[in-house]
Amino acid sequence: MKITSFRVKKFRNIVDSGPINVDPFVTCLVGKNEAGKSGLLEALYLFNPAYDDKFDVNEQYPRWLAVKDRKTGALAEQTPISVTFDLDDSDKAAINEILGESVLADKSLTVERKYSNKITWSFKHNEKAAVDNLINNFPQNVASLLSDIDELDNLKRAIEGLTPVQVEDDSITPEDIILAKNAIKEAGLNENGVWDAIVNLLKPKLPKFFRFTGYSTLPGRIDFKAIIASDDDGPARSGLQTARALLKLAGTDLEQLGNDDYELRKGELEAVQIDLTNQVFEYWKQNPDLEVLIDVDKETVRQANDTSAVARYLDIRLRDKRTGYSNNFSQRSSGFRWFFSFLAAFGEFEGKHSPIILLDEPALTLHGKAQADFLRFINERLAPMSPVIYTTHSPFMVEADKLNRVRVVEDHGPPVGATSSDEVLASDPDSLFPLQAALGYDIAQNLFVGPHNLVVEGTSDYIYLKIMSDLCGASNRKSLDERWRVLPAGGATNIPTFVSLVGPHLDVTVLADSDTKGMQRVTNMIEQKLLADHRLIMANEATGADQADIEDLFSEGDYLKLYNMAFCSSLKLSDLPNGKRIVKRIEAHLGSTFIHGKVAEKFLRHHHEINLTDTSLDHFQEIIKLINNTIE
Repeated sequence: MKITSFRVKKFRNIVDSGPINVDPFVTCLVGKNEAGKSGLLEALYLFNPAYDDKFDVNEQYPRWLAVKDRKTGALAEQTPISVTFDLDDSDKAAINEILGESVLADKSLTVERKYSNKITWSFKHNEKAAVDNLINNFPQNVASLLSDIDELDNLKRAIEGLTPVQVEDDSITPEDIILAKNAIKEAGLNENGVWDAIVNLLKPKLPKFFRFTGYSTLPGRIDFKAIIASDDDGPARSGLQTARALLKLAGTDLEQLGNDDYELRKGELEAVQIDLTNQVFEYWKQNPDLEVLIDVDKETVRQANDTSAVARYLDIRLRDKRTGYSNNFSQRSSGFRWFFSFLAAFGEFEGKHSPIILLDEPALTLHGKAQADFLRFINERLAPMSPVIYTTHSPFMVEADKLNRVRVVEDHGPPVGATSSDEVLASDPDSLFPLQAALGYDIAQNLFVGPHNLVVEGTSDYIYLKIMSDLCGASNRKSLDERWRVLPAGGATNIPTFVSLVGPHLDVTVLADSDTKGMQRVTNMIEQKLLADHRLIMANEATGADQADIEDLFSEGDYLKLYNMAFCSSLKLSDLPNGKRIVKRIEAHLGSTFIHGKVAEKFLRHHHEINLTDTSLDHFQEIIKLINNTIE
């Protein structure tokens, strides 16, 4: 069962988040402080928590709505969270094995949890298919008699009404009736309807949600007795449970580490140290010269009855191999302790439970490069087996090349509350700051990594060019040379700044709309010999028109199709006034401008669903050839 989206209603500062699409691997919720990111994550966690946590209507219901809503009904019957899943092959196989084929009419289902913590299910099913499958399992003489029945209750009543002498030509024996009743019983339908039987089969498969928080950080010195006392709870609820999970991650337990035989104990400690060091420092690159040290310390303690006893402690230390200096784990940086503790806590689940992982502001105390290491850990270690949903306002936790994973969270205040959107090119500038900073950092890195830089006007141009390059390559047309670093300048007026910045050091080619505001400054740079004439590529060079934007590289019909998808409209070419530039023609028809980025956003997410004409592909191939020819 794979999560595809969720929706939060009337929870903390959220009135209705709207549907939030979940990436199959990693979903990143970005927004300002107090925007509602943590509320979304908390509501999702409480949907089916890995631990015994529940909704609390008095604590979590929006205060400004409580009085009004209480008059119209019980607050406990409100639904703060609904989650939509797609069934995988194992889910469908489990249903088919018991109820037969074609009982589920759709692979999608939605499950809701109310503030009362009651769970409701919603899915499409075919009761007639279930009845037909049951009848097919009956003895032939019983099946032929009941073949016209299409409802389970009617089928049960019909079987109860059967008598061994009912049919003369093909008699029905008492054994035949028993076999029919047993078929219903084995399908779990004796006391339940088809709906309930499906729910009972799917309920154990409903994914758990695992959330890791700051109070789960591992302590550096742990009492053996305290770990044993915490054995009933799951990891990540406290540092002690995380310590217990750490031992399981290393494949050992307290009995092995506390063995009285020195050689056995020492050998086990060394094995644990090596294993943990290898696992942690595969992803922690800030100081690869650290190694984990595990030791068992004994201490004589005076008890209340004035007798003495020996207490055992597990000590976790870190040693710097460069200097030989070691100190207790609790004295290391907060960032390293968080990373190490999370690795330990998640090890409790890895390989067996595969919960959905929720991380609220993960790695916030890590250095920017260490946050990149943690993102690699998410992508390589976590996401392949468990979907990860995390919140952040750090640009280092946003992957500039995977903006399709980003959902922007904004709080509009009462009465609207917090909402989420995946339209990352058309959101509040403050909310977008982490994305802009991440993109800027990525650009800054790329500027000095590769010698071949292609500057385009904006993010929309970047999206169109990169995706169309892939589509051209897939259709045996020319695609962009892999050496290009494509850099959005944030508008034509910013292009000269880019060119001035990198021109003296690296090769730069500029792709721009023709007759665009700000291009005079670029052409002036050509006259000043700061940009080679052949390195300025205009969009109209691929179309043969006097003027063209990058949108005009699409055929008119293709771009209008994208526009209609983005704005849920039904414009036709015949509706538009005459002209040479499709964007200007649409704006002339509307009488106002529209957000160009929203069309690019729709193309980014749905290009695989659109059949583009050869005209569009040929135009982009032509512009790509012109660009590639400028590489020296």
